[in-house]
Amino acid sequence: MQNPAVEAPRARVPALPSAALLALPFLLALAWAMDFLVDDAFISFRYGRHLADGHGLVWNIGETPPVEGFSNFLWTVLCAGLELAGLDPQLWTRLVGVACAVALVVLVARVATARLSSDTSARLATLCAATLAPIAVWSTSGLETMACALCVFGVFERLVVERGVPRTLGASVWAALAVLVRADGFVWVAMSGVAALAAADAGERRALWRAVLVTAMATLATALAYLAFRYAYFEALQPNTARIKVAFGTKYLLRGAQYVASLLLCVASVPVVLGGSLACLRSERSGLARGALVFCASAFAYLVVLGGDWMMMYRMLVPAMPFVALALGAWLATFASAAVQLGFGVPLVIAGALPCFDLHLVPQKLRELAHFRWNQEFRSEHAVWDKGVVDIRDWIEVGRALAAATRPGESIVLGNIGAFGYFASELVVLDTHGLTNREPLEPLDPAAREMPGHDRKIGFDAFAKYQPTYFNARIVDAAAPWGILPKAWQRLDESGAIAGPNDAALAKYEFVLAPLEPEQGFRPGTALLLIRYRR
Repeated sequence: MQNPAVEAPRARVPALPSAALLALPFLLALAWAMDFLVDDAFISFRYGRHLADGHGLVWNIGETPPVEGFSNFLWTVLCAGLELAGLDPQLWTRLVGVACAVALVVLVARVATARLSSDTSARLATLCAATLAPIAVWSTSGLETMACALCVFGVFERLVVERGVPRTLGASVWAALAVLVRADGFVWVAMSGVAALAAADAGERRALWRAVLVTAMATLATALAYLAFRYAYFEALQPNTARIKVAFGTKYLLRGAQYVASLLLCVASVPVVLGGSLACLRSERSGLARGALVFCASAFAYLVVLGGDWMMMYRMLVPAMPFVALALGAWLATFASAAVQLGFGVPLVIAGALPCFDLHLVPQKLRELAHFRWNQEFRSEHAVWDKGVVDIRDWIEVGRALAAATRPGESIVLGNIGAFGYFASELVVLDTHGLTNREPLEPLDPAAREMPGHDRKIGFDAFAKYQPTYFNARIVDAAAPWGILPKAWQRLDESGAIAGPNDAALAKYEFVLAPLEPEQGFRPGTALLLIRYRR
């Protein structure tokens, strides 16, 4: 009798395996529950709007040379297409993200169905991919995260789904798309290629090596073509986001290690699954375990080097999640009994989804040890997500108010630029985080403890040459607007109530209060407070 743990050839895999049909309702339910937009998505929306309006790929209209303040070229072009079609990118990018998540789960089902001898383990692997918290959260967001994960896994699926018959053309197309969807897509494609080689048996490797080399050449050709475009259009060899976000050193390695450790403590099924799948390496068992472990180890190492990522629920490790699911399937396939597979697999699938409900198997005290957002107090990933849902609603309202209260050509200096910049698309927006500006960066402070991606900054003084119109904007209570001012700026009346800005503040700044009309969709009794330097 054949050992059920050993991979056996399968008939041609259906385009939509039954494992996917079982898993997709869970994916859609969690995506609905975790639906949100992230502020950074609005950066691509603004670039897309300007491209659709004929201004080119520019952040501020008329800037020369333009600044590549995005790291997702193809996604930004998609946003431009949505604008041209009259479709709201706030809705449609999320729908595209969900469609990419659906396609990703289908590809996981195809690989698991083809390469695992147990139908139960294949179904549980697919269900795991559909319910892991990072996939559920990032199925929406408006960013390219899920599209990138789909392209990266698409490379792996084309190379391994049929034994000894790698689909070179398909893998090359997925690789090219990955390079254009994410600036570091070539890194993730390399991980997929190495994982595919690790997953192959000796008899498969010769044909697979050829396919991987062809895919690598397609990846390189696409990367070089885009590099040539970048240099010709943006007059730079790297995206401005890389200049801002990437820093190297021992401090950043520590933070990156904490980022990875935080994932392992928050989504507690992941270390259990990866640890269990190590059992497959001791014999001729499923090659999927080798491939999955190689990819996950590579992804973890990459994020350690990058120093982590600030966004909720481990955005940068989403491409590793389908490989975690395959590792689960490979491990479960080592058990001969379907009942045993269910007994181990179902609790692990449930554990992978628990962070979506702010439920955790690891106590908070232990999770706090891996706290990587150094300049903020510890919050669970669900709490960070929940704050993001509230923040983006407020920022959208401020962006709409800016569009109503400012004039084209006026300028403002801001720290969070996405929603503000998209809605006030004709306002010149200068970014203190530097994503969309080429101004010199302040020196890195070795003692500073920042969140990932926010180590480098541009001071307000660097923007003085532009003579910005405003440097802050808040929506306030029109009847009592001055409570948000710093205490050093406040003037108190005889009763001790805040009566307005004091003389010291008024000597340096002007305060513009623009009423907001409920007829325009604003809350009754609110106003936009704009602050600018006195000229």
